[in-house]
Amino acid sequence: MTELKKVIKLRTVISTSAGMAIATSCYLAGIQLATILVGELAWISILLAGFLCLLSSLCFSELTSLYPSAAGIKLYIQNAFNEKVSIIIGMFYVILGISMVGAESYLLASVLSGTFQVFSPLYDKLLWMLFFIIFVALINIRGVYITGLVQDIMTYSMISFMIGVSIYTFATHDINISLAAQSAKFTLGNIIQAAGVGVFLFVGYEWVTPLAEETTDYRLIGKGMIWAIGILTVTYSLFIAAMYVGLTPAQLAGGTPIPHIVFGTNLFGVAGTITFIVMSVLASVTSFNSGLLNTSRFSYAMGRDNVLPRFFSKLHPSYATPWVSIIFLGVLAIVVSLATLYTGKYLFIILMAAALECFIYVVAAVCVIKLRKKYPEKERAFKIPLGYTIPIIVIVVFTGLMIGIFTDVSRDYMGRVLFPNYWVAVVMGGFFLCMVLYTLIVVPIFKKKAEAKEKTRVKRRPVK
Repeated sequence: MTELKKVIKLRTVISTSAGMAIATSCYLAGIQLATILVGELAWISILLAGFLCLLSSLCFSELTSLYPSAAGIKLYIQNAFNEKVSIIIGMFYVILGISMVGAESYLLASVLSGTFQVFSPLYDKLLWMLFFIIFVALINIRGVYITGLVQDIMTYSMISFMIGVSIYTFATHDINISLAAQSAKFTLGNIIQAAGVGVFLFVGYEWVTPLAEETTDYRLIGKGMIWAIGILTVTYSLFIAAMYVGLTPAQLAGGTPIPHIVFGTNLFGVAGTITFIVMSVLASVTSFNSGLLNTSRFSYAMGRDNVLPRFFSKLHPSYATPWVSIIFLGVLAIVVSLATLYTGKYLFIILMAAALECFIYVVAAVCVIKLRKKYPEKERAFKIPLGYTIPIIVIVVFTGLMIGIFTDVSRDYMGRVLFPNYWVAVVMGGFFLCMVLYTLIVVPIFKKKAEAKEKTRVKRRPVK
C-alpha cells in the first residue's frame, strides 16, 4: 500500500504555516487595522495579535506531539470528546476553511482582470479564478516535494520583498511616531479592537498540522508554527505601517480592494504597479497552495477512517499524493469562487474565516485541558508550561473575539454599513447543522460498508 512520504523539513513547515497567512486579503485587513488605530503605530496591535496567536500555537504544538497524524484535529477532538463530535467539527473546519479561497481568488482576479483585460471584467475574473485554482491543484498532485519547494520559494520571496519595501518606504517618507501617539485614536480600546482585526493576519498558520505524517520529524510542526508566527509578526508590523504611510488620505478613504497595488504605484510608478501585481499573485498562490496542501491531507485521512467515501484515501501511484482529495477540494474551491464572483461578498467570507479560526483555537485549547485530565501520564514531546493558564487565556480571548465578530457591523472605509455580522453566524450555523446531519446519517453508512467489506475479506482469506 502506498504511503505518504516523509520528506518535509523545517523550512517547508515554516513556509507552509506562514504562507497560508500571507494572502491578498490580508492587505485589506491590514489597512482596516491601521485605520482603527494610527497607521504608524499599527505594529503595537500586530504584536499583540501575534502574541495571542503564539499562545494558541502552543496548544496545537502539544496536541501534535500527542497525535502526529494527517487527521490531527479530528484525533485531538475524538480523544478529548468522542468520534461524532470530532467528525462534525473536523468537517466543518475543512469545508469552511477551503472556502477562504473564494475571497482570495476574487481579489486576485480583480487585480489581474484590471491589468490584463481581454474580455468583459466578469469573464476576465472568471478565467483568472479558474487558472489560479487549477494551476495550484496540478502542483499539489505532482508531489509534496515539488509543492513544498514551490511553497518555500514563494513564501520566502514574499517575506523578503515585503520587508525590503517597508525599509525603503521608511527611508523615503517622514514618520512622526510622537505625533501619532498624540492622536485621539491612540487608545487602549482601539489597540485591542485593532488587535482583533490583526488576528486575521495570522489566519491558517495551524493548517500545517496535517503534514505531521510527511515531516522528517513530527516535532518540527510545533517549532515551525512558532517560527512562522514570529516571522509574520515582524513582516506585517513593518509592511502595514509602511503601506499606511505610503497611501494618501484620499486613497485610504477611497475603499479600494487592492490597497497594496495603489501603494506600489505611489512608490515606483508603473514599475511599482507591475511589481506589486506579481507580489499579489505570489501571495494568493502561496496562500491557496498552503491551504490545499493541508486540507487535502486531512480529507485523505477522513477517507482512510471511512468518514468520507473510501476513494478519498487513494494516493497517486507515482507521486504518493492524495489526488482525489486534491481534485475534490479544487472543485469545491471553484464553486465557492463562482459564488463570490457573482455576489461580490468577499468581505463576508473573510469574516467567516476569521470567526472559524477563533472557534478552532478555542476547541484546541479545550482539547489540551481535556486530554491532560484523561491521559495525564501519556508521553508528550512538548507540554505547555504554567499548567492550564495558557489554554484558559486562549479560550477566553478567542471566544471574546469570535463573539465580537458576530455582534459587529461591517462597514466600508467611508463608514457606510455593508451588512450586520450576525449573518456570518447564521451561515456558519447552517453549515454546522449540515455537518451534524452528515455525521449522524451518512457516516454510519460508510462505517457499515467498511465493516462488511472487512468481514468478507477475512472470510475469503485462505486458511494455512
